[in-house]
Amino acid sequence: MKGQDVPIVSVVSNEPERFFAEFSEPLKACGQEALRHHTLAQFSAAVLSPREIVIIDFTSLGRETDTLLLPKGRPVLGLFSQDRRASGHASRCTEVMDWPGDRDEFVAKLKRLCRLVATERRLERTLTLKLNLIGESKAFERVMVDIGKYSKCAAPVLILGETGTGKEQIARAIHYQSVDDGKPFVAVNCGALPDNLVENELFGHSRGAYTDAKESQAGLIEQAEGGTLFLDEIEALTHKGQVVLLRFLQDYEYRPLGSQRSRQAHLRLITASNEPLEQLIGDGCFRKDLYYRLNILSLHLPPLRERAEDVVLLAEHFIDKYREDYQQFDKYLDPQTLEWIKRYDWPGNVRELENLILREFLLAESACISITPFKGAIGERRKSGRDRRFRHLFRHNFQDAKGLVVSEFERSYLQHVLEDAKGNVSEAARQAGKERRTFAKLLDKHNFDKKQFSHE
Repeated sequence: MKGQDVPIVSVVSNEPERFFAEFSEPLKACGQEALRHHTLAQFSAAVLSPREIVIIDFTSLGRETDTLLLPKGRPVLGLFSQDRRASGHASRCTEVMDWPGDRDEFVAKLKRLCRLVATERRLERTLTLKLNLIGESKAFERVMVDIGKYSKCAAPVLILGETGTGKEQIARAIHYQSVDDGKPFVAVNCGALPDNLVENELFGHSRGAYTDAKESQAGLIEQAEGGTLFLDEIEALTHKGQVVLLRFLQDYEYRPLGSQRSRQAHLRLITASNEPLEQLIGDGCFRKDLYYRLNILSLHLPPLRERAEDVVLLAEHFIDKYREDYQQFDKYLDPQTLEWIKRYDWPGNVRELENLILREFLLAESACISITPFKGAIGERRKSGRDRRFRHLFRHNFQDAKGLVVSEFERSYLQHVLEDAKGNVSEAARQAGKERRTFAKLLDKHNFDKKQFSHE
């Protein structure tokens, strides 16, 4: 094990000399040479390291242990005399053994706890370095506690939070703690699932299932077999898609298009939304029965403005990351910049902070990265709360303004799919998920001439 993974062993005993004399050699066999000793009073006030293993010699402590609280989240090896092994403390220890005990049994149990701590430390670094899960705030700690709980089962999880709070990173953290290395994590945005292809995307198809199905294709569910399927922006799933997903969740069985046989899926489903699903249910946009299926376990991610203690930690983490990525180890954040970073409310959450740090890191002309508080168009928009992209609409009433937005969107969308289909109306209609006749009416409505796209 690497130095940062080697656990620290603390011994709670009223007879430390006897304990060390008998077990100094077995401890060295486990790679433990530096030990900490605590009396019971000292231990009750001690602050434990995240990589600390506690050995408690209950035989030497007597009835003093009646008020002892075992450390939460830390592995404990309890040493008991036979007459005290049935005590309540024994059931709360990670490992127990009779004392005095067998040397080989002691070594085996301690090595098991060492491996447990080392695994936790490696996982912690994975979550920190790869997923940017960093923080000390109470709100962040509550999320991390829930991740630990949810990773111990395979029930569906619904993650709620504003855009940029890191919903996919949290889903990956649950996945990494739940399954063995190498198991797939498959992520898809539900807004990218076309209504007419949702079954094909989820379940896949067999060869010959339809005209263009020249080869069999695995769906998202098969790709995630044994691992995790993450459906982001679940609120964007169409009504048909909601029905299809609900049916699958009843027994986790599915049948690829064109196949005669059903298959049983073995995966974990995690979904995420930045919209209040209960409100969408009330509006008739989301099925209540599907919501109940997805919301077995739920996680609400706090926005960055509610994690004030974490903002500077995250900013410094991103600076460290980009120093390594771009081999510019002299760069650092100006202290005044850190001050306003703490005061800003970060409407775009962690994603906005990360993107800002990256941009300023790349553009900085000196080692000191000094970021001027937002001003100009971006700052004014944030200060006033208005999005200036739509200021030309504000002179209209709501209904007329909404009609203009829809019309602009339709025209832009039609132009995109026609260009992509090179003027082929049937192909463009297929991409748009519309019947050809309905699609043609939209083209007429906006006076599109398909011929102008046929040579692109």
